[in-house]
Amino acid sequence: MDDSMVVPDEVRVEVLRRLAEQAMSDPSFRAQARDDLDAALVAHGYELNERELTLVRRFRESLADAGVDLDLVAEARAE
Repeated sequence: MDDSMVVPDEVRVEVLRRLAEQAMSDPSFRAQARDDLDAALVAHGYELNERELTLVRRFRESLADAGVDLDLVAEARAE
């Protein structure tokens, strides 16, 4: 099965992994996602199902609650 297909309740780990990698490595994507996550996902070709989108939103909230700034994390990894 093509992992780009949207299946209602299936979590596609590879899609979420690519999304996480892009969030860590692409500052313009990060900035766009910070302002409007849904628009950023569409603009970059991500079609997440509801379960995946819920996981992404929870992960973002967890990072924010922990005070993690992905811009700082990406800069530290680049050094």
